[in-house]
Amino acid sequence: MNWKEYNERLVRRGELLLDLEFLRTWEDDLEEMNTRKNGRPYAYPEEFIRFLGVLHVLFNLPYR
Repeated sequence: MNWKEYNERLVRRGELLLDLEFLRTWEDDLEEMNTRKNGRPYAYPEEFIRFLGVLHVLFNLPYR
């Protein structure tokens, strides 16, 4: 058995890959969401809210 390879697989098994693309498009998404919107503008894009939902489910976090 190749212990180095086995150890690397164990390390990779614990990795969590998250797509943080919403950070690059934050301003554009907000601008699009708030276009022709009446009332208070949105502060957070929809993708960020979805991201928080994923974190909530993955790590069993409370809402507050």
